[in-house]
Amino acid sequence: MIKRKKFIALCLSAVLAASVLSGCSGDSGETPADGNNADAEVTENPDESSDDGGSTLKTYDDLGGMKITIGDWYSAEEEDLSTQYAEDTYNYRQEIYDKYNFTIERQKIGVWGDMAETFTTDVMAGTPRVDIWYLYQTTVAQPLKNNLFYDLSTLETVDFSAEKWNQHVKELMTYNGGIYGMSTEKEPRAAIFYNKRMFEEAGIDPDEPYELQKNGEWTWDKFEEYCAKLTQDTDNDGKTDIYAMASFSKDYFKLAVASNGAQFVSKNAEGKYENATKTQNFIDAANWAVSLIDRGYVMRTPTDEVSNADASWTEIRFRDGECAMQTAEVYQVGNFAESMDDEFGLVMFPAGPNGNMATVPMDNVIVIPSCYTDKEYVEKLMFAYNLYTEPAPGYSLDEIWKNTYYPQFPDTRAVDETLTMMRDDQYRVYDYQSMIIGTDYGDFAYAVEAGAKTPAEQLEEMTPTWDGKIKEANGE
Repeated sequence: MIKRKKFIALCLSAVLAASVLSGCSGDSGETPADGNNADAEVTENPDESSDDGGSTLKTYDDLGGMKITIGDWYSAEEEDLSTQYAEDTYNYRQEIYDKYNFTIERQKIGVWGDMAETFTTDVMAGTPRVDIWYLYQTTVAQPLKNNLFYDLSTLETVDFSAEKWNQHVKELMTYNGGIYGMSTEKEPRAAIFYNKRMFEEAGIDPDEPYELQKNGEWTWDKFEEYCAKLTQDTDNDGKTDIYAMASFSKDYFKLAVASNGAQFVSKNAEGKYENATKTQNFIDAANWAVSLIDRGYVMRTPTDEVSNADASWTEIRFRDGECAMQTAEVYQVGNFAESMDDEFGLVMFPAGPNGNMATVPMDNVIVIPSCYTDKEYVEKLMFAYNLYTEPAPGYSLDEIWKNTYYPQFPDTRAVDETLTMMRDDQYRVYDYQSMIIGTDYGDFAYAVEAGAKTPAEQLEEMTPTWDGKIKEANGE
């Protein structure tokens, strides 16, 4: 029997980069009190990220004592210095604070669901409580439409083509020729957790999923073979006691569709959003996902216990060995791992006949309020932020994110192989649905997963509404 070693999950915020400032500059161009640095010296240095070395970025020798703040929903009151990287990062930041004469403070300013509303209220009043904001990807569409984000493409202190910037977020937040959001983080999202003990007892080598994934042989067909072996009626009463999988319906259908070369919403060459649920790849994926539920491999949401919108029930079933696999967001590992005795692995969602192993990014988006009218102030802000998000000396970008995840998984293959692939753009399918105000994956997933509607029936019902919302997003 395979058992997992106990480990201590690290808080992501201990090693993920960020930064910020306070108060919007007025139309007069005056700099807020905390950024009173009109005498800061400016120099022009070659952009090291440029291939030809010919472009230049604006830099500063002295930021005049700027006090920079960043707001999110998860920062701890005290920095976690329990790892060598965290300690080295802390020391690096103290050095840049002293060298360039500024400071940065992170603040937890609310819960994630309220951040967009708080941001909107503050910016419209012209009094944002912090200068750089973390917003969840599903909440940025409305403030973007309302022109509440600063156009970062106008700045001369940062090159968003550099390796450290998340290009998915850059593309998602490119609107009317400007760039209105950024991120230096690339968080792996939904994948398949699997119980190694249950695999072994079903006659499956617990390392085989990793080998199939590595060799490009992790497919729907192989996944179905596993499901047939793992689904069991242990007491022969005609009822399933152990399911192959229990999954939050939105994650399950989202990845099934992505793995077959399809999307819920796509974007055409003209930059317009399109309803992609009408493609054959989408329909085939939806029907295949339902077939696994109908065959009893995938457990339906127990709506007598939880709502369709509750994802936590799958964690409990997986932790307690009532299912051998679960499709879940990677961050959910912290909710079940410490109390789970069995060792588990993590692989991507398998490839469909018309697609690839896939994941759908859902990144935090970092924005600056549009009410900053003093461009020089924002230039200084981004110069500081760019420094703040650099790796500490002696560390690579790859080492930084891996060191965050190693303590959270009982095997290193989950990080070195699966999470590494999930950060590769080859396997990342754009989530444009989050940019369509008034739509949700649950519009399709809830009724279909419950068996109340077939995929075709649900698409017929929801298509007029989605088409209308997509037209609104396109400004039509």
